[in-house]
Amino acid sequence: MTVIKAIGPPGSVPFIAFCLLIGLLLAYVWPRQGRLARAWLWLVFAFHTILALPFVANGIAGRLPAVHAAEVAPVRGIDLLFVFDGDNRRGRVRSAVDVARGSPDAAVMILGGNGWLSDALAEAGIGRERITQDHVPVDTRQQIDEVRRLTAPNPAAKTAIVASRLQMPRVSRLVRKAGVPAALIVSPIDNEPPTSGWRLVVPTYYALRVSRDAIYEHAALALYTWRGWI
Repeated sequence: MTVIKAIGPPGSVPFIAFCLLIGLLLAYVWPRQGRLARAWLWLVFAFHTILALPFVANGIAGRLPAVHAAEVAPVRGIDLLFVFDGDNRRGRVRSAVDVARGSPDAAVMILGGNGWLSDALAEAGIGRERITQDHVPVDTRQQIDEVRRLTAPNPAAKTAIVASRLQMPRVSRLVRKAGVPAALIVSPIDNEPPTSGWRLVVPTYYALRVSRDAIYEHAALALYTWRGWI
């Protein structure tokens, strides 16, 4: 997981750059390996083209564990709304805005990130006086730890967590493991890949992003399970 965080998962810009660097090293450090360098670059191109196919992206994302329907919160009457920073931020903002508007007394706490979510929520009409940003949590476990710390003084408060449909399987397992009294609101992907028709076989950047984020979540789930965190 450390390697994936450092380089990025397949489909990410750092990962592609790393693969291109390998190709350049093969081409210029070992000039006689020009054929191998070209084969490597074509392999990288073909691999990412496949990941950019919507039906492939849907397949990778679809194999993530389902979030139990009973864990999905309604969008009314929330007292404390946590918005986790992560993939597909625009989808998280749309869901958070729906909840915040349906629960006008809810305090909104953003966990992680650089302030983009705070600005986006404010631009969508959520008063800045309702929004608090905590930049400290750098991963999902730390986000859950912060939810547990902040909800402990008032366990009767109705609490909800917004995370993308790709991250939510991991969030839901951590919530159960930690005994955090929070309902879950699954936000959509920023740009959902098509699910039918001829566009399923047309590579797109948005599908590549879904493949990238889903691969990361599969790796994270495997690591969290192996470490006994979920």
